[in-house]
Amino acid sequence: MSEHLDTHSRRRAAPRRELVPLGGQRSGVSRKRGGTPKGAAVVLAMLLAALAAAIAATVFADQQRWSRTVENRRDQVQAQALAMAGVQWARQILYDDLKRSTLDHLGEPWAMSLPPIPLENGEIRGTIADAQGRLNINALGGPGTQTTAERTRIERLFAQRGGPVAAIDAIADWIDADLSPRPNGAEDARYAALPAPGLAANALIIRVAELAQVIGVSAPALERVVPFLSALPMGTPTNVNTAPPEVLAAIVESLSSDGQAALISRRAQRPFATLADFRSSLPQGATLASEESLSVKSDNFYVTIEAREGRTFARARALLHRSTGQWPTVVWQVVE
Repeated sequence: MSEHLDTHSRRRAAPRRELVPLGGQRSGVSRKRGGTPKGAAVVLAMLLAALAAAIAATVFADQQRWSRTVENRRDQVQAQALAMAGVQWARQILYDDLKRSTLDHLGEPWAMSLPPIPLENGEIRGTIADAQGRLNINALGGPGTQTTAERTRIERLFAQRGGPVAAIDAIADWIDADLSPRPNGAEDARYAALPAPGLAANALIIRVAELAQVIGVSAPALERVVPFLSALPMGTPTNVNTAPPEVLAAIVESLSSDGQAALISRRAQRPFATLADFRSSLPQGATLASEESLSVKSDNFYVTIEAREGRTFARARALLHRSTGQWPTVVWQVVE
């Protein structure tokens, strides 16, 4: 009996063994209480790190773009300031020139282009051109014999250079103050009938580019004559000492190519002191019908200044008018 009790107590004292399924993993509640697996935690950490890196890259890129924008804007302001300072340089040059001579010709300092001058972070260059070395388009809107002579020159220039000859009357109507159309002109009624209705300006042109708004003036035709036209007050003469060959050919009748070359060569050696000197220097066969609106000096000049600062570029264009003893005035100025 004692042996039977000993055997029974050993059986009761023996520990219970938990069954383990194939594969070596335990089942039941104890496995579920083990928490998040280590692999999932690693993946989550990697995703968070990638997200943080993407956010940082985006913020950095935005900061870089903002920095470049601020830098470009700063450089643009500085370039524009340089260009406007160049206009002041031109005023000084023209003021000094008037104190030295009453003649204006292409051998004077103002006529020499300012070469590119390197700066710390860019460069500046500029030119001064005689606005009176061109034909004044505003002369078409005036009355009298003076307008007749100037109209003849402009018509000749247009014919020689492929300009809008047929639009001469329309240009005159655009400029003159009355509302009566010329034979081939155009006043308010014609402009009001356009697909994009408008009115004639009936005022002096400020910049030659305004001619593009005139009926009958095409862009190609205007482009061919723009370099030889100016927009100045009526009565402003053309300077024969600075007029290019194309303008001289419009002023002087029957001026051949050889005659142009001879006249330009003579002028380069000794500028014309008077209109009588100019007339006497004309080659054989060439004639000057009228001295109306011609001169050997100038008071109006176009200035173009270009400046670069860093990666930005600025251009200032201006029309300067000078008079004796006074600082040249800025008639108009454009900064681009």
